[in-house]
Amino acid sequence: MRDRVVSCGMLLAAAVLIGVSTDACEVATAPPGAASLAPPPDFAEWWAEVEQCSGRTGEFDRVAWYVAPCEMGQNGFPCDVTPNGLCAGEWRAPHTIVLGGPNRFFPDGYVDDEWTVKHEMLHDLLGTPEHPVEFENCHLALR
Repeated sequence: MRDRVVSCGMLLAAAVLIGVSTDACEVATAPPGAASLAPPPDFAEWWAEVEQCSGRTGEFDRVAWYVAPCEMGQNGFPCDVTPNGLCAGEWRAPHTIVLGGPNRFFPDGYVDDEWTVKHEMLHDLLGTPEHPVEFENCHLALR
């Protein structure tokens, strides 16, 4: 991870000097009020299961995990990727996963919801916010 940061730092400096795009160093941010999360041990097992069903591999340790507060009385945190503007979980490029905190349906938040966590893991492994066929193959299609 450190090598990547140094590489992106050098790329950014070079880009400024020669005036090119820095899209390769996209850095995801967490929603306001989100707290960093150390992934529980189950997450590594779930990651391996998603790798197996999808046929994709990736580095589990590259993912930055966050828990975002859910709106009072709501079952998700504010986001721009759903029609109702609330998310249980959200993948943000390049490797950030945000999970909703305690709410009326999940008193402990979505950190314990295997389906939600695996769904966001699959987004990271595929590197897309879209829902290609792997989501159906892994039984992680939107419900």
